[in-house]
Amino acid sequence: MSRYVRIDTQLRDLAEVDAALRSLGATPTLADEPAGLMLQGSLECAGEPVDLRLEAGAFGSVEDLGLRREASGELVLICGEPDREHLAVHLLAPLRVAIARARAERAAEREGLAVDAVADEHGVVRLHLRRR
Repeated sequence: MSRYVRIDTQLRDLAEVDAALRSLGATPTLADEPAGLMLQGSLECAGEPVDLRLEAGAFGSVEDLGLRREASGELVLICGEPDREHLAVHLLAPLRVAIARARAERAAEREGLAVDAVADEHGVVRLHLRRR
């Protein structure tokens, strides 16, 4: 176990993040009260309060992790030190893609367009818009 570190996410909407995490197959727990949920902590560090918590093992993490809203309104990822680099690639990158896709689909829906997602041989997903 290690100390918890904070990673800027440049995200602000906790409900949007929750929905995106669920679309990626995660099962986050949202805090019911302003004090938040506590991360587990260890012999080396105390737990940290978060607004959204994921169990250890989520996205290949060693320790539990979560997101907390800062006074600025930005969400920061709080995770164990050993998970920092791994989660930047395996959590934050797919999370940003899922959020961007959901935003594009909502915008298309508002305009009365259908969205088809097409993956190429390299796994790149392209969104095609068409009239309904």
